[in-house]
Amino acid sequence: MRAIEFTRERAARVVDMEIPVPGQGEVLVRITSAGICGSDLTALGGKHPFRVPPLISGHEGGGIVESVHDSVSADWVGARVAVEPQQACRTCTSCKLGIYNLCRNRLMLGMQNWPGTLAEYIVAPEECLHRVSNTVPIELLALAEPLAVAHHAVCKVPSVTGKRVAVLGGGAIGGLIVHFLAERRAESIVVTDVRPHNRQLGLELGATAAVDPLTSGWKDAAAGYAAAGEFDIVFVAAAVPHIVDDAIELLAPQGIVVQVGLFSRSIDFDIAAMQQYEKLIVGSNIYTAFDFVAAVETLENNVEKLQRLVTSQTSLEAAADFLTNKALGRVDEIVKMIVVP
Repeated sequence: MRAIEFTRERAARVVDMEIPVPGQGEVLVRITSAGICGSDLTALGGKHPFRVPPLISGHEGGGIVESVHDSVSADWVGARVAVEPQQACRTCTSCKLGIYNLCRNRLMLGMQNWPGTLAEYIVAPEECLHRVSNTVPIELLALAEPLAVAHHAVCKVPSVTGKRVAVLGGGAIGGLIVHFLAERRAESIVVTDVRPHNRQLGLELGATAAVDPLTSGWKDAAAGYAAAGEFDIVFVAAAVPHIVDDAIELLAPQGIVVQVGLFSRSIDFDIAAMQQYEKLIVGSNIYTAFDFVAAVETLENNVEKLQRLVTSQTSLEAAADFLTNKALGRVDEIVKMIVVP
């Protein structure tokens, strides 16, 4: 089979590999849809905390179950599935509490010991499979994973209904957070992003307003769309300098910052302002099966709306070229590239 390998030299190349063989409790999935995530770009650049080249990256994906191990029901063969890209130990304290997304022994798809979805085939445990109906085009199966990330983030606060909400970062995850906020009837939703396409996408997905954070007075402009000029909740869906301080500044007393964007290093932020006005910051780390089930249901019910996220579909070879050029700073960002092996 063919797969995209990330090399130590910050390059992506298509390589030939043996088709993996499913082991105990596993199935073989023919990938029909693989998403390129910002964390893949971070890994290729050598800055990801645990995805370190050389490796076969990719953790967003889905496809058709081609074969199963003898220990797995043959009913899976031919099923259309989205793959939940994590294996937890199921024995640690976090796992016993049901928060296996926080398992310290977790194995993630797209690492050295579990080759990822930027390939023609992967193996995955049966427990990582989520059936997807025929209403979803087969090339969109990869959207289930970022939808699960966004769903988990929105569930980190007790309720968004009737709340004034800002989303800092309007890429794929930020846009999907906007979708869930609109679905749950937030009072106002303001998305910020430096790219016009992302701002427009946010509006199409349900935002009240979209603001460019590079313009003078953007915080006042954003606050102008919220009653009393402050936000009850701010989702940080990017990892750029000063963005957490921006979120804290926009937040009302006793408001909540939900940190979704993955930083590759420690950052400083205004803890004094948080203490003085009893503001909270909450981390959001991927998802559990609860979020993935909700993501698949959301995808099935909103195909026309959510396919707007996909800015391009491409082959493995073209995707490898894009990734290498992106790592070298030669191309701009995209919202969501789908690779169809």
